[in-house]
Amino acid sequence: MGSHLLSCDRDQAAVALTSVGTGQPVLAPDKVRAIVGNARIYLVSAADVLLDLEGVLGPNLALPAGAARIWWPELTVASNPLEHPVVLHLEDEPEADMLVEFARCFELTRPVVRREIKLIEDARGLLELELEQAHEQQRRIDQLLQDTQVERHEQAVRAELAESGLETVTAELNALRSSISSAPERGTRRDDERD
Repeated sequence: MGSHLLSCDRDQAAVALTSVGTGQPVLAPDKVRAIVGNARIYLVSAADVLLDLEGVLGPNLALPAGAARIWWPELTVASNPLEHPVVLHLEDEPEADMLVEFARCFELTRPVVRREIKLIEDARGLLELELEQAHEQQRRIDQLLQDTQVERHEQAVRAELAESGLETVTAELNALRSSISSAPERGTRRDDERD
């Protein structure tokens, strides 16, 4: 069983079903067959076989007691266990509920589905990165706009002060000109002194 699971030539899923306390498989093999099609189905009831399998595959990809497991082609001891799902039998769980979960896991972990999910996740990750960059750019633009508005306000205040100062200086200059033009002339001209 272990050599078949790790075979490079395997092109179909392999499924293993353990037994529950009654000695019956956790799922009826004929119901599993309806889900998995041509996949090889193993019925494992002996604890020593489960231990041997754990020795071959490692604890992450092994088959626990009271469970069903799906191993897809291209399995290695370094494979991601999430890509080869295990469905545990829960105490007092109806077989129908476990069968629904098994079918869901089987469909969602198909290699072609996993590839599509990975493409979607990669695209989503890229979009999230682009969105974060856009938000950061928007924050920078908002800060720049705020800084520009503050600077514009400061420039407007300076311009108002300068204009007010110019009006004051212009008024003082006009007053000075007015007082100069209205003042009597002092002194005499040299031509008048000679007469």
